[in-house]
Parts: sequence; C-alpha cells; structure tokens
Amino acid sequence: MIWACIVVGVLLLLYLLFFLENRRFATTFTTYESKKIETPFRIVQVSDLHDRSFGKEQVDLMYAIRQAKPDCIVITGDLFNRHNPYAYHNAFVFAKKVKSVAPTYFIEGNHEFSLKQTGERFMEQVAEEGICVLRDAFTELPQCRLIGLRQRAPAETLSAMLADDRLNVVLAHRPERFAIYAQTQADVMLSGHAHGGQIRFGHRGVYAPQQGFFPKYTEGWYRIGNSSMYVSRGLGNTIAFPRVFNTPELNVIDFLPVQSKED
Repeated sequence: MIWACIVVGVLLLLYLLFFLENRRFATTFTTYESKKIETPFRIVQVSDLHDRSFGKEQVDLMYAIRQAKPDCIVITGDLFNRHNPYAYHNAFVFAKKVKSVAPTYFIEGNHEFSLKQTGERFMEQVAEEGICVLRDAFTELPQCRLIGLRQRAPAETLSAMLADDRLNVVLAHRPERFAIYAQTQADVMLSGHAHGGQIRFGHRGVYAPQQGFFPKYTEGWYRIGNSSMYVSRGLGNTIAFPRVFNTPELNVIDFLPVQSKED
C-alpha cells in the first residue's frame, strides 16, 4: 500500500512537472545557407499554436518575436484547435499583434481544414487582420519567393509556382509530404504538425500524426536531394497528456549566403 502511494505520488509529480514545462517555450535559432541568397534575412516561424496563450494577451510570445527582429513571420498552420472551435481568443490576439512586428504569412493546417466552414471563416478573419493567407499561392519577397501550400496540395501545384532564378521557401504544414515535394527540387520547406513526436527520447519522437510511432520527421533539418526541410516542434498541444522532454518552441531561421572557405 505504501509503495503504491509512492508510485502514484511520483507519477503525479512527473505529470505536474511536464504540465508546467508545456506552459513555457524555448526560442530555437538555426541557419540555412544557399548560393541563391545575396542578402541575409531572418524568418520567425510560428507553428501549431492551437490557441495556446503564452503570457497574458500573448505578452511573452510577442516579446520573443520582437526580440528576434525578423524580416518576416510565417505561421505554418494550426493556429486554431479543431477540438474546441469555441476557443479562439488566444489565436486572434496573436494574429492582431504579430502583424505589427513584420509582414506575416499564414497557411492552413489540418485543424483549419478539419474545422470546415468555421475554419474558412477563421482564415478570412485572419486575412482581415492584415495577415497574408497563402493557399496554393506565392508572394515575392525582396530576398525570396515565398510559397504557401494547402495541406494536401500535390507536387504539381508546387512545381508550377517555383521560380527558376530565386530562392524558393515553401510553407507546408505536414512534414510527411516532404518526399513528395522534394521531387520538385524546391529549395527549402518549413513545416510543423508533428509536435516534436509528443514524447522525446534523445533525438527521437514517439508518435506523430500521419507518421505513426517513431516518426521520421519531428524536429530540425532534413534533406532529400537538393531540397531541405525544417520542422518546428510547435508551440501548442491538442491532447490532455503533456509533451515529455519536448519543450514547445518558437523558431528563428537565418537565411545566409554561402560563405567561401577563404572567409
């Protein structure tokens, strides 16, 4: 009986510790180099917020984004939470504030897609806030062509939008589609969706949607041929069980010219 109480107490303590860990986030810095880049630029990637709040009225999240001083901000899907379509306050607070920092771009995730008409209305409202919603569309930035895909877009849709003489930065929510999109030889893809594998042991995640157990793509950089992909662990959570050894993250990506060996 005593041992049972000890075990239950330890489990409850661990749950509480990981629950609290899920209430904060880390800022992850990384770089990408390409011969197509002439002038360095910085993108802040926000993924899988799922209507989560970090500080009152998103004060902590907004402070971290402002400190990063990005040239643009990309939201790679799942700003909202399909499990609770009536909880959207935190998502819209973020949408209203983030546009004042830098030009902001948004693509749909599986949660926006699953919300159907409600998701369509949410995305329209995000656009009304001054955020550019890219749905199988692209925009020309000073340093690159930014392409935003719907979550199930075929490779042909991406291929038709690629620029021959510019860096192509592709926003695609679901990383398990990387092998499909890499066939187009797009330069770099930014994704989320996997939530870091939910539970992490070392560099491995345990489970991710559409990838199942011990998924291949959960965080960081991956490469197929001439294409690279960066996967964010994301900021939010959609199940009662907390992330374990898997701190939510905000991503800061510096795009740099290739440095010569002499430099």
